[in-house]
Amino acid sequence: MLRAVLFDLDNTLVDRDGAFRQCVYAAFPDPTVRAELLQLDHGGRGDRAALFQSWERHAGTPINQSRFGALLAARIRPDPALLACLRRLALTLKLGVITNGSGETQRQKFQAAGLAEVIPARHVWVSGELGLAKPDPEIFLHACRALGETPAHCLHLGDHEQDDFEGAARAGLRACRVDQVLDAAGLAGLLPGLTP
Repeated sequence: MLRAVLFDLDNTLVDRDGAFRQCVYAAFPDPTVRAELLQLDHGGRGDRAALFQSWERHAGTPINQSRFGALLAARIRPDPALLACLRRLALTLKLGVITNGSGETQRQKFQAAGLAEVIPARHVWVSGELGLAKPDPEIFLHACRALGETPAHCLHLGDHEQDDFEGAARAGLRACRVDQVLDAAGLAGLLPGLTP
C-alpha cells in the first residue's frame, strides 16, 4: 500500500532548465554565448566552476552559487493546478522532496514554486545539507525514516534515470521516471484515482 510520494525537484516539480534558459536569454543577446553557457550548464549537471567563469567573462560581473540560485528562483512561478493536485494528494499520502544541490538554491526554487504551501520544509531533503546525494540509496532511506515509512510503501518520482529511478529502486522504493516537468494532468496520470 502506498503511503508516501517523494519527488525530485529540478525538472520534475519545477522547470529548472527553463528557468536557466530564461536567465541566459535575458542576460546574453549573443547566440554563441547563449549556446556556450547552455552547454556548460548541461542541464544543471555541468562543471559549475567553468559555468560561472564563462558567465563572469561574458557578463563582466561576478556570479556565485547564491546569486545563481536567486536568478533561477526569480524565473520560477507556482503552477496553481499542480499545487491543487498536490494538496489533494496530501490528504491521503505523505509528501516530500529529495533533491541534489545546495540547500540555499534548492530551497529558493522550492519556495518560488509555491511548494512550501503543500510540502512541509522538514520533508525536503537536500544533498548539500545532508552530505548524501542521489543516487546513493542512503538519502532515500533517510527520507523514508524521517517520514516513518518503510521504503516499500514509498514512491519516488524524478526525471533522471540513474539518480532518481535507479537510486530509489536500489533503496527499495517504488520508482517512476518522468520525462517532463509535472503538471496536474501529468501527476494525475501517474497516480490513478487522483483527478487534475
